[in-house]
Amino acid sequence: MKIVVTGATGLLGNATAKHLIAKGHDVVPVDRRDGEVAPGVKVIVGDLSSLEFCDSVMVGAEAVIHLAAIPNPTDKRQHEVFSNNVVSSFAVFSAAAHAGVRIVAYASSLSAYGFPYSESWTSPKYVPVDEDHPLEYEESYALSKEVNELSAQMWFSRTGISFVGMRFPWTNLPDKTYELAARSKNEDTLPPDPRFPKGIVAKVLWCYLDLRDAAAALEAVVMSDFKGSDTFNFAAPDTMSDEPTVDLMKKFHPKSEIRGDLSANAAPYSSERFIKRFGYKPQYLLDRAELKKL
Repeated sequence: MKIVVTGATGLLGNATAKHLIAKGHDVVPVDRRDGEVAPGVKVIVGDLSSLEFCDSVMVGAEAVIHLAAIPNPTDKRQHEVFSNNVVSSFAVFSAAAHAGVRIVAYASSLSAYGFPYSESWTSPKYVPVDEDHPLEYEESYALSKEVNELSAQMWFSRTGISFVGMRFPWTNLPDKTYELAARSKNEDTLPPDPRFPKGIVAKVLWCYLDLRDAAAALEAVVMSDFKGSDTFNFAAPDTMSDEPTVDLMKKFHPKSEIRGDLSANAAPYSSERFIKRFGYKPQYLLDRAELKKL
């Protein structure tokens, strides 16, 4: 299958492009900067906010996996993240629709629910958080994700091309996830790190996903017969903490209603809708014994 992958030199985009190439797909990697994807595969460099550029990379594509974005709310005035993420996504969606691709999978985020990057401490109304939970945010990164989800719905209604938004958590390889987990256990004694604001692990509800699972899930989406426009949570079924999830919720989010099974280290987000629809569940989970050593 010929698949356009945007953000192909970024963390998730690069892992996804390499995964798809290894699986035998014809991958068109796109980004605003050059980088290595695979021998003999050239990254097409350009500005994804340009509709003309987006049109040029879609020729002959059967599917698009859109992963290019600023991955967190980095600017104080909330302008750069929103303008970049929304305009580029709208251009990609428009070009995909114009080219008549069959399906677009794109990265949304569990941050769309509003907990991770809120300046005030916020908690879910209930856990496990499913796709019916309201989005209650106060920053532009989460807002951009909802706008992109609404844009996808508009383009489906307008053209009939299918769109699947993936609400991912912290997504990385195990060594980086262990690093974050260790910091969360010892953050009161460690020097500040701008990558990891204090309390961030509790705010993301201790959830994670291995890059390899994200790439495989995206492939499952574009290879499916899905019709429509929808968003799905997709995270590992456990947490990056060795403490029982119920105890963590009582300590950090005591007002959240516990509606489902959170026994042992179960994740406070539900990925059941995705697993039932697309038949793929995370395979690369953290070693619980290693977490206890941190």
